Amino acid sequence: MRYVFAFSYRVISVLALAVIIAPTCPAQELTSLDLTKIEARIDLRRPKGSPPTQGRYSGNDETIPCFDSQPNAGSLHTSLVALDRTHYEIDDEPTFEVTIENDGFTPLRIPFSPHLSDLQPRNPAQKFSYFALDITLWIASGERWSTNTGGNVTLYGANDHPDTMLTLLPGQWVRVVGKGHLIIAEFPSFSEPADHAFAIASLFREETLITPTQSATVSLEVCLAKTRGQSLPIQLALSNSAILRLP
Repeated sequence: MRYVFAFSYRVISVLALAVIIAPTCPAQELTSLDLTKIEARIDLRRPKGSPPTQGRYSGNDETIPCFDSQPNAGSLHTSLVALDRTHYEIDDEPTFEVTIENDGFTPLRIPFSPHLSDLQPRNPAQKFSYFALDITLWIASGERWSTNTGGNVTLYGANDHPDTMLTLLPGQWVRVVGKGHLIIAEFPSFSEPADHAFAIASLFREETLITPTQSATVSLEVCLAKTRGQSLPIQLALSNSAILRLP
């Protein structure tokens, strides 16, 4: 009995010490943003120059995904907490609400402005860098298949525009309301219909260069750990217009 008592006392002492020295991690909502009530400013200015042949511009976007996430670089936990309804058709634009939480152990800076054009330098010919937080709505059928064709919203920010960036401490989260768009591209077989939706947030470092006739953007995904939280049940059907577009 004495040995058991001593062991219990030691465990209690260790736990008490851990509580005293453990860092405080505030679990709280930091802020929220309803993108359905905002007219996002995303159009970028072009440098002056001769108009392109036949009045057309060309652009090139390159995305470099992360194939090896690094938890020590930070972690984002995305939960789909609300949808405007449960029954949808292809081509619908669901309104969705997500929370994005820093569930890692270090503070994490994220962009939190819908206005990309506010980040463009005064000289539109100057290359500029910024962060982009892409929040994508996925649809899925059990564990059988999933596809990111539910639409997405994007938030932007740059360190030289401090009002466009937020610092999430461990345990803090933000809430975002956005509008998606359910499309048919590369849609899986409907022999196993979609039964739920979830959301994933990804962070990118981007560079954009614009000329009078061309534009180019390179997006490099930041190698954060990404975890999935709550999903919501849905039912999804093909609309008549979507059926006509099937190959």
